[in-house]
Amino acid sequence: MVRLGWIRSPQSIEVRFGTSRAGAVDVPLYRTADVDVLPSARAEVDWEHLRRVGKGRRSPLAALAKAAAPV
Repeated sequence: MVRLGWIRSPQSIEVRFGTSRAGAVDVPLYRTADVDVLPSARAEVDWEHLRRVGKGRRSPLAALAKAAAPV
């Protein structure tokens, strides 16, 4: 959904692993209101099918993101 431009992170936080700065990563945060509006904003998506995608399986949205990627 991020790659498709459907949702953006308004902020991120730094999470550290261990005691050195080398173990720090930025974690994007998303507002629940932005996520909640997606099913009505993107009615063309079969949300029930997406919810049933098994662990480790590629999301059907990946094909959309690949098609939407700039050439």
